[in-house]
Amino acid sequence: MKKEDLIKLKKHIASFNDEEKKIRDLYLRKLATGELQGPPVGYPTIDSPHFKYLDESTIIDRANVVNAYKDVYDHNKNYMDQIALMFFGANITFREIFENTDKTAQALAANGVKKGDFVTICAALTPEVLYMFYALAKMGAVANFMSPYFDKEQMVERISDCNSKIAIVMDSFYQNIGETIANSNIEKTILLPTLNSSPLMKDSISPFRPNEVMWNDFIKEGIGTPIPELVDYEKQMPLAMVYSSGTTGASKAILLTHDSFGNTAFAYPRCNVQLTRGAIYYQIIPPWFSTGISTSTHLTLIQGGTLFMDPRFDREVFVNNMLSLNPAGTIASITLFQAFLDERLLKDGNLSNLNRTFQGGEKMEMQDKENIEKVFKRYNSDAILMNGYGQCECGAGITTQTTKTPSNTSVGIPIPGVKVGIFDEDNQELPYNTRGEIFACTPCGMKEYYKNPEATERYFYYENGEKWSRTGDIGSINKNGELVIYGRAGDYEITNGKKIYNFDIEASILKNPLIQNCDVFKDDNGVLVAHIILKNTAGDIDKYELIRALQDTIYSDSSDVDYVPCKFKFRESFPIMNFSKKDIKGMKAETEGFIEVPKYEIPKIKKLKN
Repeated sequence: MKKEDLIKLKKHIASFNDEEKKIRDLYLRKLATGELQGPPVGYPTIDSPHFKYLDESTIIDRANVVNAYKDVYDHNKNYMDQIALMFFGANITFREIFENTDKTAQALAANGVKKGDFVTICAALTPEVLYMFYALAKMGAVANFMSPYFDKEQMVERISDCNSKIAIVMDSFYQNIGETIANSNIEKTILLPTLNSSPLMKDSISPFRPNEVMWNDFIKEGIGTPIPELVDYEKQMPLAMVYSSGTTGASKAILLTHDSFGNTAFAYPRCNVQLTRGAIYYQIIPPWFSTGISTSTHLTLIQGGTLFMDPRFDREVFVNNMLSLNPAGTIASITLFQAFLDERLLKDGNLSNLNRTFQGGEKMEMQDKENIEKVFKRYNSDAILMNGYGQCECGAGITTQTTKTPSNTSVGIPIPGVKVGIFDEDNQELPYNTRGEIFACTPCGMKEYYKNPEATERYFYYENGEKWSRTGDIGSINKNGELVIYGRAGDYEITNGKKIYNFDIEASILKNPLIQNCDVFKDDNGVLVAHIILKNTAGDIDKYELIRALQDTIYSDSSDVDYVPCKFKFRESFPIMNFSKKDIKGMKAETEGFIEVPKYEIPKIKKLKN
């Protein structure tokens, strides 16, 4: 299709009213399922081939968004005595969640918090953090989630930006950030003992400064204060703020709304990701990631799941909890799931209940997926480790694999209500199986980068009245409507004036059957390095021979010697950075344990062919 014809067609479709759009979507589903015959246009956002995996009602239904507190309350008001949270020996019912949420709201009101105010939360997910989140939601206030590993100067700036006067700080983070909080415009700091809700609770820290108070004493301040009324939902009413990593500059504040959470909670059950009421789901993702507070927590409680909460981001703890708890599901990073490949961590246990496992945030290699699923089978589970894709700016989820999507190499299909396309540098959509930047049009996305209109304008692209998020990721969409991820648009090096994507080199290395995982980037000295984890079956191999074989494969795939690393490091695992992903910054600064070889020379047979 010619560019000008595509533009006209999109403009015409955008002119449809809601009823006409529903009729068209049902027609597209019949085309996708083969009930009707007709040629596709050739562009994913127009053809919507993934509709064949969804029910008719799923395609046309839209969420009736309400206040997030009301949403979780209405879904569970008839199950008040069901256990909702399991936390280090404490079993907490939905009734107790709502009662403690009201007590927290009373304490907030007694301290002058009102609709639109921001309260800073610097803590892993505990029952108290959940009470605070829902109390703020009920009052129309905003939870400002900040990682304890935030740059201290930026932390002070971001707190000032939202004029937050109250902060909740977990005791285990206090030593690291207590002074930073004291130097901000925070007027009251609430110290939260990690095990405050647990029978295992022992002595914690004590208030050090005059404006500091322990959590339980803070709650007592609300006694006698009327329970705040529910603030009615308003379109794009702010609910939570999380932050970008800041690895490429100053961190950006991502303002999420009740719409973000409501549309996410509505979408997932309608794409074959249903959870079972009363079943146990392991929650490990921190709330300063939108996945942690939205998809992993709020969504699970909306569906009546029981959350097992253990905030320790530790591979051994993760495997031990999974095998002893036997949960129905969990969302975690592939870094944690890879711990199942370490025989030293495996013990007696059972995973017979496990049927919903998702990973996101990092690229998952097929070999890892298959090997992890084999371990699941050893422990009596047929669970499939499914891929999801998203980012905080899009409210966490954009696509997800389901039991109906066939491709193991994709990150699934758009969740209901979301459109995903591949666009070129001129913001023109690209056809199937063509690589470009991933754009998402989603009702789950952020309102804005808070107080950063320039960054907000760069992030969003408007076309025919629709708001598209520029994700900054490179991908393609196959003819089934499944998204394939290659890597970050910024994951490249400039060598001799050429843009070389590191993820292309990694793909070549992972073709070798001895390689379990790898990462490629330039170190702090500008040298291209390949970090490699071997499979357990690799044995005592000649690493120099393996390096030569890897170099040959990389050159064969790229036909360019500048793609070929000459510096390698073989390692047992990748370092993890504070509840998050691989510590790339630390790896770049490493100086020991490398193997360096001469610059790659093109094999003679290749020279003769040229």
